Amino acid sequence: MKIGMPILYEYNSLIDNVVLAKTLGYDFIELNLNFDYCRGELENDQIINYLKESKLEFTIHFFDEFDAAIYDEVVDAYIEILKKYLELSKDLNIKLLNIHLNEGPIVTISGNKNYLYEKEYDLYIKRLINNLNKIKKITDLYGIKLVLENVKTPKFIQKTYNDLLNQGFMFNYDIGHDYTDNNFLFENLEMFISNIVEFHFHDALDKKCHLALGEGEMKLKYYKSFITNQYVVLEVKSSEELEKSIKKFNEK
Repeated sequence: MKIGMPILYEYNSLIDNVVLAKTLGYDFIELNLNFDYCRGELENDQIINYLKESKLEFTIHFFDEFDAAIYDEVVDAYIEILKKYLELSKDLNIKLLNIHLNEGPIVTISGNKNYLYEKEYDLYIKRLINNLNKIKKITDLYGIKLVLENVKTPKFIQKTYNDLLNQGFMFNYDIGHDYTDNNFLFENLEMFISNIVEFHFHDALDKKCHLALGEGEMKLKYYKSFITNQYVVLEVKSSEELEKSIKKFNEK
């Protein structure tokens, strides 16, 4: 097991994140391409050398809005961006690339959400699997594992999990997201636990998540019992919460 932290909004440099990670005893940092300072500093040779010398490991969180099932021209543009940052970070110890399993376009009718991907499921799943395989071929070249993260899990995405499992894809189980989304994955955890490569741990209460560990209702000891050799991001959003959360996580 390796314990990691996300890069923080309160900082403006990856160096500050590295200092905090080493001070608090984290093993790796999740680099997040949503952050401009992250993208910019990955193009800076001095910063890359600093990250290498830190002896930390790293993972990459791809753009939140990226939808691997959208039409090919959009996906291909994102793939070119991905290639750029994988090449820039090739000398770092990158272990995983994390991509959201997004809901896609929604049509609201009389106040009710209707998912286009549910209506067009056969086309959706074919495109999703084809594009994820394109991405996986690229990450394989860099020795990086592709993992897919749950955000929300409407019925058609519940079906998607079965199809992706049958294709051998690996997952990042975000516990807080699942808690605020009626615990579908929690109730089916045994089905795909062997395909979980990463966990995102953060506490949750009602519909709020990304809380510091101990500030919500998550059964920490129970979820820790599923950890073997996975990567675990304590996905809270401030230095204060990261300090509090790693202490809580390390309690016996």
